[in-house]
Amino acid sequence: MGKDTMIQSHAFKPALVAALFAVSSSALAQQAPLHPSQINDQPSLYEGRTVTVIGYVTLVPAGHNLYESKELNDQLRRRIKENDRSLNIRDYLKYCLTIANPELLYRNQKAIAGKTLVATGKLITDCRKPGFIDLGACPLSTAIDMGELKRRYPELLRNK
Repeated sequence: MGKDTMIQSHAFKPALVAALFAVSSSALAQQAPLHPSQINDQPSLYEGRTVTVIGYVTLVPAGHNLYESKELNDQLRRRIKENDRSLNIRDYLKYCLTIANPELLYRNQKAIAGKTLVATGKLITDCRKPGFIDLGACPLSTAIDMGELKRRYPELLRNK
């Protein structure tokens, strides 16, 4: 190797390392789970895309949702129960994401309800269907199709 080649090679290495770091950092940032509020802030960014979401699972007769966190869910429930007159329910809407296909979760309700899970699935920005009212859905129309949950949590989801 000539002297000029070595100088160019050494000068090129820091730029290559910086470029690789930037690519790997952005890849890691894309893989970090989103919270329901992040999706609900800009749902059109995620429409039809596969997203990874972290949320607290609420499975009750009137709800099949991923909530931002157990703490926020408990706070909202407490304020409703206490008839808190300063409660503005609109402040909590963004924290809720409907689970579009909750059947498997309901069959495994005892194992899954009240857990914080990471789920990957296709985002649906309008899960409302004409002529159908889903009383268990969140007030906003966003939902996640979590078909991959059985693969991710086989120990929790034993019932088919």
